[in-house]
Amino acid sequence: MERYKVIIVGGGPSGSLTALYLLLFRPELAGEILILESKAFPREKICGGGVSGRVGMRLEELGLDLSDLPRVPIAGFAVCFREMRYYPDFGNDRCFVTRRSLFDHLLLRAARERGAEVRHVPAVGAFRERKGLRVLDGAGRIFRCEVLVGADGVNGRSRAWFGVPHARKKTLLLQVEFPLEMDVPDLHDRLVLDFSPPRLGINGYAWFFPSLDEEGRRVVNAGISGGEFDGRAARRLKDAFLTILSEHPEIAARAPSDLRFKAYPERCFSPFQPLATERVVFVGEQLGVDPFNGEGLGICADSAAAAAGVILEALDDGNFSFRGYRRQLFRSPFFPLYLIGTTYWPQSRWRQPCFLFSMSTRRPPAGGLNVIDYYARVFSGSIPGEELYTLRFWRTVLRDAVGIIPEWLATSTPSKR
Repeated sequence: MERYKVIIVGGGPSGSLTALYLLLFRPELAGEILILESKAFPREKICGGGVSGRVGMRLEELGLDLSDLPRVPIAGFAVCFREMRYYPDFGNDRCFVTRRSLFDHLLLRAARERGAEVRHVPAVGAFRERKGLRVLDGAGRIFRCEVLVGADGVNGRSRAWFGVPHARKKTLLLQVEFPLEMDVPDLHDRLVLDFSPPRLGINGYAWFFPSLDEEGRRVVNAGISGGEFDGRAARRLKDAFLTILSEHPEIAARAPSDLRFKAYPERCFSPFQPLATERVVFVGEQLGVDPFNGEGLGICADSAAAAAGVILEALDDGNFSFRGYRRQLFRSPFFPLYLIGTTYWPQSRWRQPCFLFSMSTRRPPAGGLNVIDYYARVFSGSIPGEELYTLRFWRTVLRDAVGIIPEWLATSTPSKR
């Protein structure tokens, strides 16, 4: 029976990054880490492909070479609600959009090159024994390990093996791509996020990203989130997306009449869910994504770094409870952004545009920042996430909240919900 220190279930970004961080902190673990991944890479990954500057900083920390990775540099957001537009800048050049199939393959290849063993076979079950874990793969082989990392994504089963439920239900997203043969100002170097869907009964957002297809040609990567899993969800999402697309005429003019949508699930992060259990730690989309912009790579990178830290402590002291994992994760850069984003959706059902949207897109005094400016700078890594806990930031929140109330009440309308 083969033995490893750590077995990682899933070779996507969170699994590969966990292995890379373990090997960065403890190179002697080469040969002691096994990644079980059911699919051969590169494999299709339905995703917007946005990589934040915070993730870019993590990749630099790991010493990864991205020079050959095709990408579209991104300078900021375009935040929209019908005719309203606001353009917060990132303040650096770290953010980009890429093909996730190529990006994920790069990470898994790097993990293998640095000493992780990779087997393209699914893990189908696991259980605890007295001094560790046993993991069963799809070929009937059994492995022993001291720690298991659940990095098998939103549809993964690693939580079910240990009776650790998710706190949030899955939601449905639709994605579509079409050629971008001529430059569109909003899509030149911006991530376009449109928060109009709640007015159409969809508690989500639409996006339009400048991207590349598998041959390196410019395309629009677009879609909509917030669907519920029922028989009519895809039709509701498609109708809402087409309505919002028509409100971006320069983008709509490039779209073909027969858009072909792809559906995929997503689950929002919840701080109240179990993040780990005895000898088992969950990372990446097993934890969820940012509810405001749908970013999954941020929590993949941050949870991988935090998980690697607590795993190494456990291997040293023999305490595999991972009680410190939650604290480490909440200190990560993604968490302050989560706190802002998660406050948006509960009150998006009331009036449109919702109060937070109106407040955060209010133009600040000359030389100042507003809420969404701060959000964009933390997203890009221009300023640390801890800045969102400072008195300076909360003065900005109070200033914009007080200033926007009369205008918001006069211009917003009750939600259809």
